[in-house]
Amino acid sequence: MSEMNEFLDIKKQLEEKLRALTTRAHEIDDDLSEPADDDWSENATESEDDEVLEKVGSMALDDIQKIKSALAKIEAGTYGICDRCHKKIPVKRLEALPYATTCIKCL
Repeated sequence: MSEMNEFLDIKKQLEEKLRALTTRAHEIDDDLSEPADDDWSENATESEDDEVLEKVGSMALDDIQKIKSALAKIEAGTYGICDRCHKKIPVKRLEALPYATTCIKCL
């Protein structure tokens, strides 16, 4: 079985997560670009909410990059190989964390 077929389910999972994260990142960007409220107390609450949204957005962008990298590795036939020791990453680990770049030993 080719590497690509071996990871077909994981690839589909990654693509679905990528779509969801991209949508969420756009929503966060839209929320953050809304003008501030004139009411001082409402503005303070919105500022706190914006800080949380920025952190969530940053995490989403980080995950998007990891997923894109994993998808590129699947296409290149290098997915599932540890970046450090160059041994195969167990499928169970990849199923649990599809964008893992290292095996458990090399964490």
